[in-house]
Amino acid sequence: MSICRRTVTCATPSGTSGSTGSLKSGWKLNLALFDFTEEDLKSNRQGRVSAPQKEWLAGMGQGVRRMSQFNARIGLGFLVFGSCLIFGLWMSNEDTRAAFFANPLNVFVLPFTALLVIGILALSIYFAGRLANKLSAPQILTAEGKIRLDEVNSGNTGGTTYLAYVGRKKFAFGKDVSGIFQEGARYRVYYVKAGVLEFVLSYERVT
Repeated sequence: MSICRRTVTCATPSGTSGSTGSLKSGWKLNLALFDFTEEDLKSNRQGRVSAPQKEWLAGMGQGVRRMSQFNARIGLGFLVFGSCLIFGLWMSNEDTRAAFFANPLNVFVLPFTALLVIGILALSIYFAGRLANKLSAPQILTAEGKIRLDEVNSGNTGGTTYLAYVGRKKFAFGKDVSGIFQEGARYRVYYVKAGVLEFVLSYERVT
């Protein structure tokens, strides 16, 4: 049984740009391979996530939470600016004011739209928080089997998604992993997942 160690970062299916955008059915976002040590691998074999891995995953979760909050602030800023601009245009003169109040629906459309956008932003923060909480208390999963490598080219973005099948489990990467996994060899991969995110913690070649 031999240990393989190498780091591949920012491994995402092409066309996602690191976000949770549309994926082919059954695909997961595999954001990173942890740069593991022998001690990390021993913990994973015992079904435990090592302390350094927990810290790393918690950092990933906090990053997701901060990004969601940042995006919500940006969205809220655009909402306030757009609402003020639209309302100001409607109120700019007598004719536009008369046209605005002539249709009762106009009085409700703007506030309703604002509330809808705020609700969507709040939900994004909520789900990001849930994801971060899952990463702070991860449960280790295992995939084992012969490796089959493949790649998919995206005609829209020109990017390439590199696939590694470990038995029936499929992992998608943004970088070539043929230097990590040997085609046809048998590997055991330890990973965790939270929502559409997956993180490979360690892996080893088995006989």
